[in-house]
Amino acid sequence: MKSRISTIYVLGDLNLDIVLSGLEVLPSFGEERLATGCSMKPGGSAANVAIMLSINACPVRLFAQIGNDQAGEFLMQSIETYGIDTKTISSSTQEATGLTVSLTFPEDRMYITYPGSVRTTSLKQLVNRYIEQYAHLHLTSYFLQTSLKKDIGEVLRKATAAGMSTSLDPGGDTEGHWDISELKGYLSYVDYFMPNSDEICAMTGRKDVKAAIRVFPKEARVVIVKAGAHGALTRYNGEIEAHQAVPVNPVDSTCAGDCFDAGFLYGLYGGDTFQGAVQKGLQFGAQAVSSLGLPSVKIEHFLKEHI
Repeated sequence: MKSRISTIYVLGDLNLDIVLSGLEVLPSFGEERLATGCSMKPGGSAANVAIMLSINACPVRLFAQIGNDQAGEFLMQSIETYGIDTKTISSSTQEATGLTVSLTFPEDRMYITYPGSVRTTSLKQLVNRYIEQYAHLHLTSYFLQTSLKKDIGEVLRKATAAGMSTSLDPGGDTEGHWDISELKGYLSYVDYFMPNSDEICAMTGRKDVKAAIRVFPKEARVVIVKAGAHGALTRYNGEIEAHQAVPVNPVDSTCAGDCFDAGFLYGLYGGDTFQGAVQKGLQFGAQAVSSLGLPSVKIEHFLKEHI
C-alpha cells in the first residue's frame, strides 16, 4: 500500500436519480403499479462514492459534468448540502443532465438511464485539477462514459507518475460488449480494480467468479470483486480470498456497490491494512442495503445500532 492518502479524488458520473421502491411485481405493458416509496437525489457511481466519503468526514473532491438545466441546478444544490465543493463540477450547454430511474427491491434493483451529459463528458470538459501528489484517484463507470473512456488509461498513467494511488470501478456495460482492450495496456497503473461478480464474469467470459478472477490480466495487481450477500472476493499478492458479508436485514440494494467502494477508500484514507479496508467496504455496503437510498449517517452510528 502506498503512503498515507491526503484526499480522495473521484472522477466519473453525476446524474439525477429517481428511486422508486415498494413494488411487489413489475407492471406489464399497459398496466400501472404503485410504488410505496420515492426519492430524488444525486446519483451516479462517482457521486455516490463522493457523498458517502463526505458524510464520513473524509476529504473528497468530485470531478464530473452535468447539464445546464433544472436537474443540474438541483444536483449542484444537493451536492453542496453534503459538504462537497462544486467548483470541480462542470456544466455542459450541449446535453441535458443524465437521469436514472431505479426500481429497487430488497435483494436487487433495475435501472433505466438516460445518459445525457454523462455519456458525452470528455476529459477536456472536466476541471483540470484531478492530479495531485499524495491524493488517491478513484474512477467510475468506464463503459457508460463513452467519450471519456479513451482517455482513462492516460489519466491513470499520469496519476501514477505523480505518486497517486488509483482505483477503478468499471460498472456495467449497457451495450453488452464488455470490451476493455483500450484499458489493458494501462492496468498496471490501477492499484485496485473493483468490479462486481457479474461484471468480471462478463469481461472474462467465465461463469464462475473465482475462475474469472484467476484469468483476469495479472497486470491488475489487486482485484476486489463485490458479491452482494456473498460479501467480496479479492486477488491480493496472487492469492484469492473470500470475505464474508456483514449480516443485516436488506431493505434496498441500490448503491450498495458504490458504498462498498467508498468504505474501502475510507479505510485506505484512515491508514487501514488491505484486509481492514475491505472490511470497511463490507460495513459500508451493509449500511447501504439496510436503508432506502444512500445512508445519511456516519458508519460509526450504523455499526453501534446494527452490529
